Amino acid sequence: MPAKSGASSSSMHTRASFGSSIIESSPVRQSPTRNGLRNPRASLARDPYESPSRQMQLEFNLKLSISDKNFNEQLDQAAAERARLHEEQLARAAEEHAKVRRGAELELQRLTLEEEKARLRSQEEQQRAIERLQKEKEQQQAEAHRRQLEAQQREEELARKAAEHQKKLQEAAARQNAQREQEAAAERQRKEKEEADRRAKEAADAAEKARAQQAAQQVAQQAPVQARPATAVQPTAAAKAPVATQAPNDAINNIHTKYLELHQRMKEFRKAFWNEHKQPGKPLKAPVGDARRNFRLRMGQITAERASSQAAIKSLRADSFDVALNTPGPTIDIRPFLVNQTIPPLANEAEAQYPAFLLYMWIIFEKFLLKQFDKEADNEDGRVMQELGLVAASLFADQKYMWKGISLIDVLLAKMHKVCPIMFGLRGNMNTVEGQKRLGWVPIGDNPPTATAYMQRIRGLSAGFAAMSLRAFKTVPALPMSEYWHVLVHVCNTPTQDLYPGHFAILNGLLRDFYKKFLGFYGVQARGVLRRAVIDVPARAPERCKDAAGVISVFREQWKKENLVLD
Repeated sequence: MPAKSGASSSSMHTRASFGSSIIESSPVRQSPTRNGLRNPRASLARDPYESPSRQMQLEFNLKLSISDKNFNEQLDQAAAERARLHEEQLARAAEEHAKVRRGAELELQRLTLEEEKARLRSQEEQQRAIERLQKEKEQQQAEAHRRQLEAQQREEELARKAAEHQKKLQEAAARQNAQREQEAAAERQRKEKEEADRRAKEAADAAEKARAQQAAQQVAQQAPVQARPATAVQPTAAAKAPVATQAPNDAINNIHTKYLELHQRMKEFRKAFWNEHKQPGKPLKAPVGDARRNFRLRMGQITAERASSQAAIKSLRADSFDVALNTPGPTIDIRPFLVNQTIPPLANEAEAQYPAFLLYMWIIFEKFLLKQFDKEADNEDGRVMQELGLVAASLFADQKYMWKGISLIDVLLAKMHKVCPIMFGLRGNMNTVEGQKRLGWVPIGDNPPTATAYMQRIRGLSAGFAAMSLRAFKTVPALPMSEYWHVLVHVCNTPTQDLYPGHFAILNGLLRDFYKKFLGFYGVQARGVLRRAVIDVPARAPERCKDAAGVISVFREQWKKENLVLD
C-alpha cells in the first residue's frame, strides 16, 4: 500500500541516518587508520579482543538499531492503521456521499415527476376549460338558434293569428253589415206597423169621441145636471209608502261579494294551472317556475332607492310578464276575472281570450306584493312602501299587459277585499265570529290571528293602497286617485258604534307617509278630510279604540311642526 511504503521509507531513512550519525560521531570511526578500511561489525566479529568501549559502543549501536527498527515497525503499523482508518472513513464518506447522491437523484426524480404531473394536470384543466367553453358556446349557439326558431315560429303564429283575426273581423263586419241591414229592414217594418197602428188608433179614438159626445147630448136632454162638490182623492196605502231606496251599505256589500267570488275563481284557476303545468315534461314548467322565482327575488330587492325600483320593474317586465305574454300556451276567457270594469262589445268569443300564463302571473304577483306590504308595515322609513307602490302601479298601468285597454287591477283588489275588507267600508261586530270574518280577522298563513299581526297587516295594506293610488300618471292609472279618497271617507263615515282599532290602523297607513301628497292633489278639500280624520274621528272613538285613536291624534301635533294647522 502507498502509505505503508511511505512509512517504510521514512523508517529506513530514520534508521540509517540515526545509526550513521552515532557511528560517525564515534572516536574510533574518526580514526584515520580505520576510516573506510575496516567494517566495524566485521572487525567486531574478527576481533573479539578489541577495546571494551568499542564493544560497548557496538552493542549500544546494535540495540539502538534494534530499537530504531522496532520504532519504525510501530510507526509503519500506526501508519498502516491510520491508512486503514482513513480508507474506511473515505469508504464511509463515499458511501454516505453515494447515499446522499442517490437521495438527491430520487428527490430530483420526485420533483421532476411532480412537475410533470402538475404540468399534465394543468394541461388537463386547460383542456377541460376549453371543452367547457366550447360546450357552453355550442349551448349558447343552440339556445340562440332555438330562440331564433321560436321567435320565427311566434312571428309566424302571430302572423297566422293576425290573418285569422283579420279574416274574423272581416267576417264579423260582413255579419254586422248584414245584421244592420236586417235590423234596418226590421226597423222600417216596425215603423210602418207603428204608423199604421197609430193611424188606426187615431181613427178609433175619433170614433169613440164622437160616440161619447153623442151620448152626453142624449143625457143632457133627458135630465138636468146636479151640482156636487168635488171630493179630494185620498191617497192609497201604496201612495203613502215611501219609495224603497237601497241602504247605504248595500252597494258596498254587493261589490264586496263580487270581489270575494272573483277571489274564489282566482284561487281555483291558480291551483288548476299550477297542477297542470308543474308536471315533468310540460313545456310551461320551466318558464312558470323561473317567473315565480324572479317575483320572489325582485320583490325582496326593492329598497328606498329609485334605481332599485327601476331595476325591479325592468326585470319583472322582461323576466316574468314578457315571458308569460310571449310564451305560447293556453288562453282563458278574461271576462269572469273583471268585476268593476266595463266590458266592451265583442265581435266573437275569441276576442275575450287572454293568455292564461299571464293571468297566472298577475295572481302570483299580487300575492307577493301584499306579503311585501305586510312586511314593510313596521318600517319607519315609508320610502320602501312608496317604491313598492310605484312598481305595482307601473305594471298594472302598462298597456302591453292589459286586455283591450282594461287593467287587471281587479285581481289585486279581490285579494285585498279578501284579507282586508274593513278598508272598503265593510262593517261588523268583533264580538261575533261572523263579524270578525267580515272585518278581516282571519288566519295569516298557518298562524291564528293576533291583535299585533292583524293591525300590522291592515296598516301595511292601507299604506300600499295609498302608495299605488296617490300617483300622477301621464296615461290612465290602473288605480285612480279617487279610490284613495273613497277609502279615507269610508273610515271617516263609520258610525261610532261600528268603530274598531282596525279603522285607526287604516288611517295610520293612509296618512302617516302620504298626507302631503293628498294635500298636493286635493288642496283645501283634503285639509277638511284630514281634520275630520285626525280630530273628529278620534274624538268620538269608543273605549275599545282609545289606544289606536291616540296614535292618530298625535298626527295633529306632529303636523303643526311642519306648519300644517288643522284647527
